Amino acid sequence: MRLGLILAITALVVGASACGAADPTTGSAADVGAWVRAKTGECEAPRAATIEEFADFVGPLRAKLYAPYVSEWATCEVVPYKKLGLVVFRRDGLAAFQEGWKASVAAGEVHGDPDFAFGEGFALSATTGLERLGLRYLRCTPVDGTELSPEPAEAPGCVYTAMPRGHDH
Repeated sequence: MRLGLILAITALVVGASACGAADPTTGSAADVGAWVRAKTGECEAPRAATIEEFADFVGPLRAKLYAPYVSEWATCEVVPYKKLGLVVFRRDGLAAFQEGWKASVAAGEVHGDPDFAFGEGFALSATTGLERLGLRYLRCTPVDGTELSPEPAEAPGCVYTAMPRGHDH
């Protein structure tokens, strides 16, 4: 009985350490990839990419809005995405990104909110199926009261909201 308890505690400690090792808030795309892999069993060998490749990946408008605030990014495959973007923001970049997004909406350059799924200091380049990871929407346009669990974002007027199950964006 005592040996069983020791083994159970050891398994919990090892499991907790493994989860901590894949913490995406540490600031690298490799960490985000490890976190996605721990959550999904996919995202093998994330491929680091240049900011120029980021612009090709997201297109010129999104590149203009996102790229100045991205510290690094990589891609990997997670079904249904052949190429999922793992985007890490500069530590001081999220508030500036959100302010820039609001200004672009006000200028009529974009409509609505960013279409990435956001975590703590990082984002994934899609939303479909990512509610299982506990990621959130970033809303910088007025919310209508039906949003799930709004939390203040880094910039005034922006909030993070829960991603509803089965959402297809």
